[in-house]
Amino acid sequence: MNRPDNGLARTALAVAVSLFAFPASAYSGPYIGAQFGINKASDLDLTLEGTRTATSQPPIPVELPKLDNGGVDAGTYGFEKNVVGQVVVGYKYGFGLRPEFELSLRRERVNSIVYSDGSSPDSTKGTRLSTVSGFANLWYDAFPGWRIHPYIGGGIGIHRFILNNAQTDSLRVLLSVDDGNISSDPVSRKADDARPGYQFGGGVIFDVWKGVAVALDYRNVRTLGSAEFFAYREQPQTFLKGDYKAQSLLFSVKYFFQQPPAVVTPPPPPPPEVVPVEEPKDDDKDGVVNGVDKCPDSPPGSVVDETGCPPPPPPPPPKTCKTPGPGEKISLAGCGTGDNIVLRGVNFDTNKATLTRNAKVLLDDVAAELTAYPDIKVQVAGHTDSRGSAALNDGLSKRRAASVMSYLVGKGIAADRMSSAGFGPNEPIADNATDEGRELNRRVELKIVSGNAVAADAAPAAAEAAAPAAPAPEAAAPEAAEAPAEDAAPTP
Repeated sequence: MNRPDNGLARTALAVAVSLFAFPASAYSGPYIGAQFGINKASDLDLTLEGTRTATSQPPIPVELPKLDNGGVDAGTYGFEKNVVGQVVVGYKYGFGLRPEFELSLRRERVNSIVYSDGSSPDSTKGTRLSTVSGFANLWYDAFPGWRIHPYIGGGIGIHRFILNNAQTDSLRVLLSVDDGNISSDPVSRKADDARPGYQFGGGVIFDVWKGVAVALDYRNVRTLGSAEFFAYREQPQTFLKGDYKAQSLLFSVKYFFQQPPAVVTPPPPPPPEVVPVEEPKDDDKDGVVNGVDKCPDSPPGSVVDETGCPPPPPPPPPKTCKTPGPGEKISLAGCGTGDNIVLRGVNFDTNKATLTRNAKVLLDDVAAELTAYPDIKVQVAGHTDSRGSAALNDGLSKRRAASVMSYLVGKGIAADRMSSAGFGPNEPIADNATDEGRELNRRVELKIVSGNAVAADAAPAAAEAAAPAAPAPEAAAPEAAEAPAEDAAPTP
């Protein structure tokens, strides 16, 4: 059994690759072209429009009554396949768009005429339709970098029609009926009209060689509105009306004036020069070579970074001062000047500065922390929500702050370490329009105005080392701190 020869398949594959392997945007820029092919017009259905006189218009100017033709069927023209020729100029962009102007000529020879009664003339000789068209087109070339690529698009423009030897018996029938006598056909003449039109189509382009491209093209051409042919010399107000449609299959040749430059292969570079490698030097023996060492005179045995310089001092430890959360015990560990702690749960009787039992339990913890860190001085700040008058809230916040300070003095905290202030509703931290926001705004804050959290027994050592002690671990708040707040803002 003979096995198939793979040589033919390999040859076909090589040809296909050579056709499609082409530089991107192979042809671009301005071009001219010519197109030739076959055109087939659709049947042209004509109607008789305008006005007529009852008899043929006499040669002398006599005003005869005008009758409406009424748009009766005048006949259907069938056309042979005929040739079409076109010339085009355009410009192709590298991304595929291609504006173009086109001028074309179509000669439609009539090979059949069927009148409205089904009859036909003995001969159609001499009856033809010539069409000259000018179009502004816009095409899009898909895959413009391929050697073979399809395109689609369309255009708008104008049709110029010339109808020779129009044949129809409709006008003769109308005249004979109105006149009562069989009269001769009105003498026909060459009729012309111009109508806007449009076309759409596409095709396949093959870039051949040195700016030459060939293509197989399809066009579908139509009019916008019906053409009107005043074809009768003896009835100048009568015209034939019909829509023109045609399809064309074309072969085109185009020449592009701009081609891609020839690819020039550069000469190979000379071989690199071999340079002996020198051992890097490290004069100060710190492990960083001279070209990189930014501190070339480091003492022997110095600790340096990758630049040869002493590493920067470590950053200070992050601050851990924070407002205790629900169930957490207050802690001043890690706190210092400028820190602000909200004393959640330090509440008062409504519209009073009297501390609740739960508030006293929490303030006992505050006193213990202030005792543990004697270097700290604080300000006790009172705040209210926005309900009630500003004057009432301002006084209430000051009395409450003073009440907290007085309680802490009673727990052994020196008065010269504390001050109190009231800010009323002027510094809200939440929305006073909601119950939750007003509850957050009714608060007492402890602001550290000077000092840092250094334990009393570690203060001398800390002063010598100029560094704070490690923060004390947090402890859970007593159950009394979780009791619901009894405070309520003063009513207006």
